[in-house]
Amino acid sequence: RARSASIPHPMSRCAGGVLTSASRALVSWRDHPSRRSIRGTRAANPKTNKKTYSANRGAPLGRLHVRATATPKVVDRPPPAKHQDGSGASRHANAAHTLSPQALGTLGAVGEGEGSAHQIAALTIWLRQHGVDFTDRAQFVRVRHMGVGGVSTRAFDEGDVIFSLPLAAPKHELDRFGNRVESAKSDEDDDDAANHESGLSPLVLTTSAVTAHSGPLGRLGRALSAAGLTTLKESTGARTPSRLLGGVVESDLAFPLDASKTTLLALGVLHQCCLAAGASPGDAHWKAYTDLLPREVDSPLEWSETELELLQGSRLVDRAAERISLVDAIYDEVFPRLNDADPTLWISGKLGSNVQDGTGIDVTAAARKKGERARDKYTGKEAFRWAWATVLARAFALPDVGEDGEMGLCPGLDLFNHGSEAEKCEVRGVPGASLELDEDDPHVGPRVVLRCGVGGAESGEQLFHDYADRSSGGALLEFGFTHTVRACTKPIDGRNNIVERHHDEEGLFDGLDENWALAASNDADDAGDECEECSLTEESDHHRRALHAVDISLKPMMAICEKDTVAARLEALAEAGLCGSFTWEVSNVDRKFPAGERRLHGIECVPETMIRAARVLSLTNEELDHVGGLNAGDGDKWTAREALSHEHERRTFQSLASIFRGELVRYAKLRGKCKPTTVVKDAAIADCIRLLASGDGEYVLAAPEMAWAAQREEVAGCVAANVRDEDGGKTAADQEEEGARAARWRRRALMAVEVRRGEKLLLGEVAGEFEKLAGDA
Repeated sequence: RARSASIPHPMSRCAGGVLTSASRALVSWRDHPSRRSIRGTRAANPKTNKKTYSANRGAPLGRLHVRATATPKVVDRPPPAKHQDGSGASRHANAAHTLSPQALGTLGAVGEGEGSAHQIAALTIWLRQHGVDFTDRAQFVRVRHMGVGGVSTRAFDEGDVIFSLPLAAPKHELDRFGNRVESAKSDEDDDDAANHESGLSPLVLTTSAVTAHSGPLGRLGRALSAAGLTTLKESTGARTPSRLLGGVVESDLAFPLDASKTTLLALGVLHQCCLAAGASPGDAHWKAYTDLLPREVDSPLEWSETELELLQGSRLVDRAAERISLVDAIYDEVFPRLNDADPTLWISGKLGSNVQDGTGIDVTAAARKKGERARDKYTGKEAFRWAWATVLARAFALPDVGEDGEMGLCPGLDLFNHGSEAEKCEVRGVPGASLELDEDDPHVGPRVVLRCGVGGAESGEQLFHDYADRSSGGALLEFGFTHTVRACTKPIDGRNNIVERHHDEEGLFDGLDENWALAASNDADDAGDECEECSLTEESDHHRRALHAVDISLKPMMAICEKDTVAARLEALAEAGLCGSFTWEVSNVDRKFPAGERRLHGIECVPETMIRAARVLSLTNEELDHVGGLNAGDGDKWTAREALSHEHERRTFQSLASIFRGELVRYAKLRGKCKPTTVVKDAAIADCIRLLASGDGEYVLAAPEMAWAAQREEVAGCVAANVRDEDGGKTAADQEEEGARAARWRRRALMAVEVRRGEKLLLGEVAGEFEKLAGDA
């Protein structure tokens, strides 16, 4: 899914004005574009909101680890690994937790994607060379548990520009102090002013830059055309992607996935990575950007089957599997065609041959070998999955750029982290606006601007903008993180001892009774005391902030209808305007309170259109004939906004309760080695994982009462095994790889447990309320 942007053409009807977000090129499967008009950024208020910005991986942000001065300094940088295998394969002795090979390396390891200070500096210099100088306003630094982020270097008022990125800009030389070197102006400069645009260098990696036959990715664009993967549209001169690149994928959900544009950007990223790691790194125009991209992401596209099983019955498992199959199918179709069109496409341009005439320059064997190693690393199926996941998490949709809209990767802008309480970042295209002062400059053209939102920001604060899905499941699928609550903050002794709170002495967690999913309901009247005792994490804070969503289909209701009534029911649905889909999103996200200050409860989470459709599907044959007569007459038509009778409403509520209960049963099935759990047990497992990540877990798991937790698949994989042996068969590098595997497992297991627990609570809460309403009716 792309982050949304609206950039008007130079002849826009409202130049310089705030435009509403147009339809996105790659749309969220959860959030409608109209809800995602992006509006500025807001930094955490140091007095009130500091604790609300939990780290993406579940640890508290606390005080930012930077100096509150104009030159923030990074501390707590994770130690780099001493060895990085070229293939990145994960090798360890614990066969029970064997994961799929990691093609590109370990998070934070030495090399590309480590997010080191010199890589951050390289990107900053590259941007300054193209006129994007933001160092007097913000600085990119490493933030604990959040990777690279943007921190303010001065105070901001609401509406101040934080970051401004043109789609293209001229390149300038810098002296050794980082200042621009102005060339002597001649009379020819005035004559060439009209041709200034031809000297612009692209900054945003757009889909048109990938398909173009000239420019930094011209060779890839020519290979795409030669392979029949793009075609020239003679009326406009634009090159359109073929359906072989994935097309637009429709589903039962409301919004499609533009796989073709995602694939184009993924190919552009991989091509730049190959050139940057090859014999001639200078050939890679976006080298400073691609070097900074993390080579390990937590998108489900990169999860192994064992890791996906931790989600239990969540529909995210099916969606992730479908997406993995789609990406693999595109890879099998695209890469052979590209390799046939240009066999040395993925090697530095000085080593390869031209698509048309086959000419090339021979170089040393060492240089060629280096280019081939880069090609082998970045052209595998695992690398393509990584590139796809990177584009989904970072790309912006630019609907007003080009004839059909484009997608683009915006270097620098995508480094600002997500914050649910931040204002939505307003991405504006002001025709003829300069980088700094929004004054006319016809040579710059459209650009993307990030402004400070309500409340402004103080110097030294991390700056956020709001782009991710509100629900944890949607954020995990698209961006690879969840909106987690703070980690355990209560002491693990005395009344709050984790052993006392989570022991299984009486077999509390064995079996599943009819109310198993409601065991930790947040209803204060029914289970408030039980909530207080089910987790070290403060439950009031958890339920205030943990937002979730599930996709529910009413197809089972249609399936039990008599076949000869299906046509009449579809006609009734059409009369009521309910023929869009049989699948709805049920979410406890309150759009008025995006950060979770208030969440929806029970039937509030269910879309009104879903309840209306259920009324149509629960009609008896006699009631269906009556509705047909009403709709055929000249009077008011029945639109299912109210039930025909109390009995009809009772059947509707009972049918909906059965649908939600049936969805809940999915979580009670055994998934590989991951046994079903109650939400109480999920809370205990999540606490154990957090404690293991902080270094205190082994002490807790050593207690006899917690033996059940130590045997859980989610917890056992969190501990790094000792893989070194005395005869030298395993080395320190192998041990470091095992440590990286355990860290990766902890991150993904914690996210999976939090998502499945939230979905169970949501389903059980809604099912229980429908059952209560059915009884009252």
